[in-house]
Amino acid sequence: MKRWSVHRWTVPIMALIAVTSATTWWATRERLPRELRIATAIKGGLYHEFATVLADLIEKRTGSVVVLRDSMGSLENGHLLLEGEVDLAILQATALQSHEDLRLSDLAVLAPLYPEVVHVVVRKELGITSVAELVGKNVSIGPEGSGMRESAKHLLVHYRTDVDELGSNDVYFMELESDSTLDAAVVTTGLDNPDLNRLLATGRYELLPILDAEAIDLRNPFFRPFTIPRGYFYERPALPPEDVLTIATTSVLAARKDCGSLLVQEALGALYGTDLRPQFPQLFSERDALASAPVPVHNAARSYLDPYEKLGVITSFIESLAGLKELLVGVVALGYLIWDQLRRMEGREREKILSQQKEKLDTYLERTVTIERAQMDTTDPRDLRGHLRELTLLKIQAIGELTEEDLRGDRMFQIFLMQCAYVSRKIQARLDFHTRFGEV
Repeated sequence: MKRWSVHRWTVPIMALIAVTSATTWWATRERLPRELRIATAIKGGLYHEFATVLADLIEKRTGSVVVLRDSMGSLENGHLLLEGEVDLAILQATALQSHEDLRLSDLAVLAPLYPEVVHVVVRKELGITSVAELVGKNVSIGPEGSGMRESAKHLLVHYRTDVDELGSNDVYFMELESDSTLDAAVVTTGLDNPDLNRLLATGRYELLPILDAEAIDLRNPFFRPFTIPRGYFYERPALPPEDVLTIATTSVLAARKDCGSLLVQEALGALYGTDLRPQFPQLFSERDALASAPVPVHNAARSYLDPYEKLGVITSFIESLAGLKELLVGVVALGYLIWDQLRRMEGREREKILSQQKEKLDTYLERTVTIERAQMDTTDPRDLRGHLRELTLLKIQAIGELTEEDLRGDRMFQIFLMQCAYVSRKIQARLDFHTRFGEV
């Protein structure tokens, strides 16, 4: 009775554990939102073009809807990330350098994307030959909130030039085409920026070199010397007509610092799962990503980009165990319930078979009694032999059909065997007697 009572409470407790564990795992498991948002920049620029391609890849990979959020550029994108307005953003590393309220340490860099090169674009007819000559001119350095504007500010600091010394400095560089009073633009973007390539293709502009590139590199960790090769934009005539020394920073794919590992893995899976370099030739490869990153990347991104790094592997394994512990408990509990149910079903099936065989055993016992009564009323040896044969066949049939182990050890089965033996001896004795003294 005590054992039955304990078992009666075990099953509901294990069921409760299974349901609770599965519910907890489902509620706390990491999952992507149904809608992912990516902050880009002004349409027509490289940020927007790249984000459009990346969004399509993420949608196909995850099934989430990806929405692009246009902005003025890197600074606004960083604020959108920190305020939770977007999940991913493309940023320029240099743009975050001088803003205490928007530092890289507040964000998670997932991967470097491509070099962002400083292009100093001037009208050919003005005869401007150096960056220093831009003072007092109308020069676009990008709208407020753009990384383009921030990198231009760093360049101007080197030349001891204040933003206020440049007129019309807060407009987009494509205004050069529609505003004839705009003399130049400092454009920090990837070499394959569609708007920049369209502007330079007109043949009305030239690129100025930044001859102090190495000096700027020594003073600013986010800049490095970069050479735009002769004829990169087009040939006949070549633009640039010769190699142009300049500086470059790096664009990065970023998220909030507290973003989950799943978002990181899916974003990087989309980024590196397809070779995008035919569309974006300057894109850093997965192999070179860690070495090209301007700052340390998110731990989950480091584990993705360097899966054999010991620390990354251990961290990922521990995180996986932590995330699955509730599910594992539930699986164990569910496994017990299934095992218990199967055991019960097997027990019920055996009881059913045993009951059926006991009924057959009762039938066989009745038949032995019938044979015993029949042999008492005959003296003919031929009839006695028939009863003996019938009894033997009955015994063989019973042993062949009544195979349940519990039945074989049952007292009734033993009585049946004893009854068969007893009736057999009686028939054999009567057969011997009547064969010797009666008619054969």
